[in-house]
Amino acid sequence: MLKFSSCIMMMFTDLPLPERITAAADVGFTGVEIQRPYDQDLDELARRLEAANVECTLLNTPYGDTDATKFGRASIPGEEAAFAVDLKLAMDSAEALGCSRVHVMSGTVPAGGNPAAHRQTLLSNLRAGAVAASARGMTLHIEPLNLTDNPGYFLIGQAMGHSIVEEAGMDNVKVQFDLYHAQMSEGFIADKIERYLAKSGYVQFAGVPGRHEPDDGEMNYEFLFAMLEDAGYDGWVGAEYKPRGDTVAGLGWAKAYGIG
Repeated sequence: MLKFSSCIMMMFTDLPLPERITAAADVGFTGVEIQRPYDQDLDELARRLEAANVECTLLNTPYGDTDATKFGRASIPGEEAAFAVDLKLAMDSAEALGCSRVHVMSGTVPAGGNPAAHRQTLLSNLRAGAVAASARGMTLHIEPLNLTDNPGYFLIGQAMGHSIVEEAGMDNVKVQFDLYHAQMSEGFIADKIERYLAKSGYVQFAGVPGRHEPDDGEMNYEFLFAMLEDAGYDGWVGAEYKPRGDTVAGLGWAKAYGIG
């Protein structure tokens, strides 16, 4: 059976962040994504995770404070030193939370920017970062997003993501396969699962349009989740969506998996 992780930066938002860990566990989630824990008491979060017997499955590198870095800086020429600081902070935080996966946010290409230079910067940062991550037993993820929600984002499309991972040539660098972003960017999700799932390190999902519950919108997630199961996928599946209303009331999709 698939194992699901709740993105508690988006779900259970009526509660303070530490209490969302307990709330997610109470309805049956065995993992939580804590995208940006950087303003939190990490010791308290770690205690909550241990008490709830829940794994922190993923966190993101920090956002920057400029147009180019507002979705990260890993591909931004000239930001290499700042990225190294961001990545160390992310890995330190992940280690404190018992998390072994860090999503490396690529950043945006400004008008007139050189995509080839951004690619080489990302590759260089991934290679150096992967060495540091390996020493901690961690994996770095890159995630193709979509340009509707993330205008100018460097990394778009599964083919691009996998080509960068292949070129980076590091065993602990993987693609984070978000079905929502893939549908928004490209469509043909069943085909993408057949082509890329086996090479992906993590899966996420949300309904399209709106990024709400998976049973709200144009995507047939019952069919897609069955594809993941039939393929023998045993990694985490991240529920990274914004509930239309109360989080628990919107978990009808999850009852078949013992959640809700």
